[in-house]
Amino acid sequence: MAHLRYAFLVGLRRPLHAAAGLLATVALSIVLAGCESGGISRTVHIAERPIWTAGNSWTYRGRGPNGAYTITRKVLSEGIFEGRDCYQVEAGDARYWYTKQLGYLARTSGDKTVRLAAPPEDWQWPLQVGKQWSSTVTWTDKGEQERTFVLTGVWLVETYEEVKTPAGTFKAFKVSRREVESGASQEFWYSPEARGWVKIRGTNTADGNYEEELTAYTAR
Repeated sequence: MAHLRYAFLVGLRRPLHAAAGLLATVALSIVLAGCESGGISRTVHIAERPIWTAGNSWTYRGRGPNGAYTITRKVLSEGIFEGRDCYQVEAGDARYWYTKQLGYLARTSGDKTVRLAAPPEDWQWPLQVGKQWSSTVTWTDKGEQERTFVLTGVWLVETYEEVKTPAGTFKAFKVSRREVESGASQEFWYSPEARGWVKIRGTNTADGNYEEELTAYTAR
């Protein structure tokens, strides 16, 4: 169960258990008054890009095609990788590099790069309901035989809603990602309070369907 889901979770159509993602963010509530007839106020929720620090961690209870599992994703350090400012994240026995925008950049084993994404599939901050974007990424697996895949993800911030998990109840932005080539999809519930994802779900992925819920976290 050491796969890593995008952001901790996307790569060559394989949901990766890791991810992700996870970060310090403050959701801003902007009250727009007098924009509608009758003076009715409308609240717009916005989540700015979170900032991770070494020691931040998120533990998930998950279930996939092979049954139940538990995984902890921990920020080890900040550094430069492939010329980009990145976070190094531990997930089980794997190491991953993510950009400051939470884009998956690479998986490494020792001093060897096992998987590389060019460009990283960055999240587009700030988050706000209705926001959409897309990105085309070249994924390279550097095994005995190097393999390259080009995949396009279409993203949408769908709702801002309350989510109940074993770690507590959170206000979260539900963000969906659909892969054009395969039709596979992922859903992420990003919580500014937890600075990361409190729930993740994958459907019709190459590894089957899966779901993860946050059970504990440390976000300083």
